[in-house]
Amino acid sequence: MLSHLNMWLTRRGRLGLVLLAVMAFLSCSQQSGHQLPQTAVIGLSSDFDTLLELGTANADALHVIEEMLFLTLCELDSSLAMQPRLARTWETSAAGREVTFHLRDDVYWSDGQPTTAEDVIFTHQLAVNPATAYTGRDRFAEVDSVAALDAYTVRFTFKRAYPDAMLDIQIPILPKHVLASVPPAELRRASFNRMPVSNGPFLLQEWRPNDRIIFAANPRYYGGKPKLDHIVFRIVPEENTLVANLQAGEIDLLPYVSANKLGELSQQPQLRVLTYPDRGYSFLAFNLQRPIFQEVAVRQAITQAINRQNLIAVLLNGRGRVVPGPIPPYFWAYDDSLATELYDPAQAATLLQQAGWEDHDGDGVRDRRGQALAFTMKTNADNKMRSDALVMIQADLQKIGVQAQPELLEFGRLVEDVLQKRDFDTVLLSWKTGYSVNPSQVWHSEAIADGYNLTSYHNPRVDSLLVAGRQENDRERSRRIWRAFQRLVAADCPYVFLYMQENPAVVHQRLQQVKMDVRGYLINVEEWTLAAPAP
Repeated sequence: MLSHLNMWLTRRGRLGLVLLAVMAFLSCSQQSGHQLPQTAVIGLSSDFDTLLELGTANADALHVIEEMLFLTLCELDSSLAMQPRLARTWETSAAGREVTFHLRDDVYWSDGQPTTAEDVIFTHQLAVNPATAYTGRDRFAEVDSVAALDAYTVRFTFKRAYPDAMLDIQIPILPKHVLASVPPAELRRASFNRMPVSNGPFLLQEWRPNDRIIFAANPRYYGGKPKLDHIVFRIVPEENTLVANLQAGEIDLLPYVSANKLGELSQQPQLRVLTYPDRGYSFLAFNLQRPIFQEVAVRQAITQAINRQNLIAVLLNGRGRVVPGPIPPYFWAYDDSLATELYDPAQAATLLQQAGWEDHDGDGVRDRRGQALAFTMKTNADNKMRSDALVMIQADLQKIGVQAQPELLEFGRLVEDVLQKRDFDTVLLSWKTGYSVNPSQVWHSEAIADGYNLTSYHNPRVDSLLVAGRQENDRERSRRIWRAFQRLVAADCPYVFLYMQENPAVVHQRLQQVKMDVRGYLINVEEWTLAAPAP
């Protein structure tokens, strides 16, 4: 189910251009901030981490990887039905255990080499190799073998037939001839990650860290050269500056805008507001390695003390809904019987009192055996909505005698602390989900050491339900399994599940043909155009 972190915490290669053209482009950008004709500028608050699907923890980087740089075998249309992409056609065996893909023979890597069945096999081998440390490799757990029948035909054989098989094997295909010499354990440090050879509609031209990433149209793209010559991602950490650049015409698209900015921006004739559903949810995660959070009553009390409806009203301008558990409401497996209204500060205080947490010294903070009920809440400093959320959560918790201190970190430092070191008390993040129900990357105990189980949550019953839910072919029996899973996790409170939202995006009228839906904001980037300048 999980696709990637959206904190933060998601894409294509390089086009060799004439040096003079590159210099002219950079000079124009540096002097005026405006773009050349046929160039669209997208504003983001934080830089990408890598352009390798197997290593990224950044939702925007992943989105670029999948929509701009690399091809998957198939893709989802607006109704979430599977459509051809790298594969022209495919057929499934009568028993459902074999899927044979017939690849296009007109797809080339940016260095001129053809994309073949060997690349598909190589990508699968990398994804499942433990040395690669790809957090999504459990998606391929039911794949028995992958074989090339010829240069442009590849067959996946599954251990058994199951409903999400086609979804699980969709991964951006990588070039074997470039990466075969890189040991899987070294892949995350390979130069490819910032200088990829790719085969999608755009190619990486230049990456200036924490400033801009420039993509050029791929003239050899099988679907035809995109209508724009360049897509530029400008990195501007401060939202007010991003908005000012949009208003000045130096940025064409802001894919994320705080709700409190929309009233002003929607009144400006040169701008238009688009909304698209966010495929994810926000949460406050407890580090269960910290003694203070190993008691479920403390986690329950904190959950009940946070006014989530107020967060939605203030931060999202009402454009959101409470998420009560680990499977969001847009999945068929969602348990709509879970309680969404948990706010009860009086009951939260009672739980803490019963657990022995009292304000013995009268300083306004509960304590027990000399330890104060105090902790930090980390998030990324460049995300104003998250930092504002922490201030509101801090105020809620203060009312019940809990001292929670926001700690805002630079993006890279947050990734290091949370993903690599597990050095945090609590952290406010959001997950971006995929399209199949597979929450193992977050909740299975095996994902503690090598996955996204940030909290170190371990419940053997949950582990068994995660396996059973994926293996069950009958939809109704599977629904019952997933319902039991959700109820167990909700009762254990490893997270304070917060909200999911509608993303408001603002587009300059100059940029046209932009479409957005649950798949994201780049879904038709190769069709974008610029309006002719006024005479």
